[in-house]
Amino acid sequence: MGDTEEFYYEPDEEETLSTAVVTAVARAHDEDMIDQKWLISEDINADALDGLFQQHNLKMTLQFEADTTTATIMADVDGNPVIRIESHR
Repeated sequence: MGDTEEFYYEPDEEETLSTAVVTAVARAHDEDMIDQKWLISEDINADALDGLFQQHNLKMTLQFEADTTTATIMADVDGNPVIRIESHR
């Protein structure tokens, strides 16, 4: 098993959370978001994810496995989402 590396990503206010997760996974793997082979829809419902964290008012932590990573979405002190990617490549 390879080393685990952590990567943090804070989405822009206009960015949907599902897009932010895709971007974070791509950056953690040093890949282009468009060119990566992983599709978020293979692991999680993107519409549901976006709906959980509307208006950047995060009140929970969500963790799931995605493309040889563990994605964790948590809140900063203002309730805005912060994405932590643990890459297992």
